[in-house]
Amino acid sequence: MAPITVAILGATGDLGLRVVRRLLSPEYSPSQVSSVKFFTRNPSSAGAQELKALGAEPVEGEVTADGLKGVDVFISMIGGATNLDYMNNYAKAAVDAGVKVYIPSEYGIDHRGNNDFHHEIFDDKEAHHHYTSSISGGKVKIVSLYVGLFLEDMFGLGATVGLDTKNGVYTSLGPADTPISFNAREDISSSIVRIAVLAAADPNSVPDFVRINGSAFSYNQLAALVGKARGAEIKVVEVDDAESKKLISEGDFWTRFFPALRYGYGHGLTDFTKENSNEILNPDQKYWKWKTMEEWVEETKGV
Repeated sequence: MAPITVAILGATGDLGLRVVRRLLSPEYSPSQVSSVKFFTRNPSSAGAQELKALGAEPVEGEVTADGLKGVDVFISMIGGATNLDYMNNYAKAAVDAGVKVYIPSEYGIDHRGNNDFHHEIFDDKEAHHHYTSSISGGKVKIVSLYVGLFLEDMFGLGATVGLDTKNGVYTSLGPADTPISFNAREDISSSIVRIAVLAAADPNSVPDFVRINGSAFSYNQLAALVGKARGAEIKVVEVDDAESKKLISEGDFWTRFFPALRYGYGHGLTDFTKENSNEILNPDQKYWKWKTMEEWVEETKGV
């Protein structure tokens, strides 16, 4: 297959920069990737200048069908709290332009199905996927990537996600022995690039819904691992479903968001231990070595 052209929305963020670096690395460019474009409202920004220095081409303004002409793979990496109409507009532009592969902005919990909780972010993601599928008529390969929790974010978020290492308490919204999949940013970016290359070459080579599992630990296991690294016991507290659902249902958008995430962690929506695409994207760790929780805890000591 001829080298592909990739366009990215949200490339100036940390994960986007990593994806562009990977796409334009000697491993992929120019043998598998001919060029990378990125949409930006401010081409003079520091992030845009860094992308240009890597060899990416800026496209100023919003995503349009004209801006996506000749693009094989379109990747959205914008934040989760994005207006549904905005997401649908750029997806329609991708369909109208004849893009072959679309990777929407997911990169979190696998919220599909009849879950017993709701939040606007996940409801909009579901609606966006249904809309894009309906207008593409099967002509665009849509690949949603679920990564669980970003390895580098977990201890920084701390008590926000129930991991209060400094005070020695981990709080799980649901069973504390439920595995949670964690993935490092570099491993996520590598996975995105592999999806782009594989799906463009053969849409059937990659599932429509991809889950990756770099390392999996429950709150109980995390408490034991971090406690050992710090030489101090960490207490684990379980919050029952009635109290958890109360946290999800009360307050404003962001007040409810993190409890919704944590409820997902405790109820298996980030347990990708048994069903994942690790061997499709990175067979026998041929392309990279997954970063483990043990390595991260050794580096950070849980803070």
